Amino acid sequence: MIIVGLILIFSSLFKEKETKNEATYEFSAKQYITEIENKLENFLLTVDGINNVNVIITLDSSSGMNHSNNNSYNILGSSNSTYEIYPSIRGVAISCTNGDNDEVKNRINKLVSAYLGIPSNRIEIVSIG
Repeated sequence: MIIVGLILIFSSLFKEKETKNEATYEFSAKQYITEIENKLENFLLTVDGINNVNVIITLDSSSGMNHSNNNSYNILGSSNSTYEIYPSIRGVAISCTNGDNDEVKNRINKLVSAYLGIPSNRIEIVSIG
């Protein structure tokens, strides 16, 4: 009985640790995506013809994904720092002033593709209002 009790206690501690790590991952991914969206919005506001912009980024992950799959993640850091693993960017949706203008749309598409390292077919741009 004592052994069974100890097994149950240790298994519940292990499950709590897994839940805490997953919550930390989710929070980190949300911070990561918010930071990139904000930086991209601020950058796009410097493009001629854009006065207002909203950016939404989707990540290539789900709660069921194996987080150890290095092919789906970007590794950020240097040789002297701790590495943080974040999901790859799946796509970007942008709404902005003049988003229906082909010249502005092409410029944004090239900038976002270069900035995020994703192909242009994963970027959608529309005009606000």
